[in-house]
Amino acid sequence: MATIIFDVDDTLYDQLVPFKKAFHQTIREVSKDKIHTLYRLNREKSDALFEKSESGELPKIEMQVMRIQYACEQSKMAISREEALAFQKAYEVEQQKLVLYPEIEELLTRLTKNNHQVALLTNGAAAHQQKKIDQLGLAKWIAQDHMFISGQLGKMKPDIAAFEMVESALTLADEKPIYIGDSFHNDIVGGKKAGWTVIWLNTRKNKPTNESIEPDKIIEHPSELLFLFGEQGYFKK
Repeated sequence: MATIIFDVDDTLYDQLVPFKKAFHQTIREVSKDKIHTLYRLNREKSDALFEKSESGELPKIEMQVMRIQYACEQSKMAISREEALAFQKAYEVEQQKLVLYPEIEELLTRLTKNNHQVALLTNGAAAHQQKKIDQLGLAKWIAQDHMFISGQLGKMKPDIAAFEMVESALTLADEKPIYIGDSFHNDIVGGKKAGWTVIWLNTRKNKPTNESIEPDKIIEHPSELLFLFGEQGYFKK
């Protein structure tokens, strides 16, 4: 039995979808390339402010306003605070409509059918991430005590302590867990430092943030996960 642990945001589902819908509803229609750039910049600023927001040093709403304003300013389309708040409100509504990548749904089904241990490790406030987990229906495949959220752990990725806490809470075979995530800094760097096998699901074709760290595998679409696990003999049933 192998242990496969997943990140949530932009790993199990396409986080660009709710972002794009909210942006077009509240700010303006933009090109496919532009929305990808705005999304990347929004995530970049969100990651930079995440620790301050989690600690309470920066109110969550201010972090949310700052990240979309930063994305727009960097893209030469500054927006007002009112527009940023309207975007955030619409974004939260769209996040209540999340759906798994079809390939991820099939992968979870096949892994659990073959008796592999499946878990989650995600950064974020506990209540906020739990809403996403519920919306995605992940309890169908993953036990609640195998869902680890930084807001509950008290440690966040890429801190090696977060990975060690998850590892100690699970029953592991001889092999270290396999971890799948989209963030090079949080998922790949943290996972490798913990000694885990890491797969970088790089759908956005981002650049590594640390050239001294190498993921064990890089893929650009969830369908490649099905092929990878099938090829390595994880599906016998």
